[in-house]
Amino acid sequence: MPSRRDGFALVRMHSATINQLANSLRTGGFGAPPVPLVMGNEGAGTVEESSRFPAGTRVAVYGHGDIGVTVDGLYQQWVRVPEHRLLELPDALTFGEGAALTVNYLTAYLALTQVAHLEKGQTVLVSGATGGVGGAVMQTSRALGTRAIAVVSTPAKARHAARAGAHAVIDLSSQNLNQAVAELTDGRGVDLAMDPVGGPRLGELLRSVRRHGTFVSLGFTGGKQAEIDVVDLIVGEKHVTAYGLHGDSEDNTAKGLEALGRLAAEGQLHPTIDSTFALDDFEQGFARLTSREAVGSIVLEL
Repeated sequence: MPSRRDGFALVRMHSATINQLANSLRTGGFGAPPVPLVMGNEGAGTVEESSRFPAGTRVAVYGHGDIGVTVDGLYQQWVRVPEHRLLELPDALTFGEGAALTVNYLTAYLALTQVAHLEKGQTVLVSGATGGVGGAVMQTSRALGTRAIAVVSTPAKARHAARAGAHAVIDLSSQNLNQAVAELTDGRGVDLAMDPVGGPRLGELLRSVRRHGTFVSLGFTGGKQAEIDVVDLIVGEKHVTAYGLHGDSEDNTAKGLEALGRLAAEGQLHPTIDSTFALDDFEQGFARLTSREAVGSIVLEL
């Protein structure tokens, strides 16, 4: 058990997520991390000691760009975490749901508000809408007053996205993306496209954005290479940008955590859990993640 220091809390971990960051680290996607390394960049547990939170407080833990990346992370029993990276969990959320509340929802909230400059009433196209980041973007954009159009790859995922509250759903197994967007927007295109998938589909998503609209890249689970129609980009004077949570400032992420806490307490954010695995079965959890069949987050019980 580590000892607590000023400005830090000692947390007994209960749950953590198996996510794309951990998978990229373990497969060499981010170069050569220090080894041995305990992974895990987001999770939830109970405060043991803290100057900010009473002992026994249920909290979500955000690891920022170091915990589980360059220093030992959350796949262990006890962790020492800066207190500003903790979010008190609403009673309505389980530890597993709390574990999925930081990285995905911080990415969604900060990308929507600080990069895309979202406005109420806008139409947002969300690729991978039943994945961890995509689902968070769906819920967060809806909580901020927009109309969300979900883009999914199977009928089962389409049904899930509809139940999750999407204004409309585009199922790529049976629909043409650009044609469906044109029908849903009276030919205008969407105000904003949020893409945590990347890969070959990126160009189609960009074409679905209206003139002067914005495209935000959030990930590359579908591939690191993409082609775009440069004529469409120039003629439409479209804005293409990206957001990476772990490069953001501690101040921004702390403010984002406060906002997430308010929205979660109001019942507007509720992470979807695809599956839960015991620590001894972590390889099955990573296999589920890389299958791209998961609907929601994958949780590791500690």
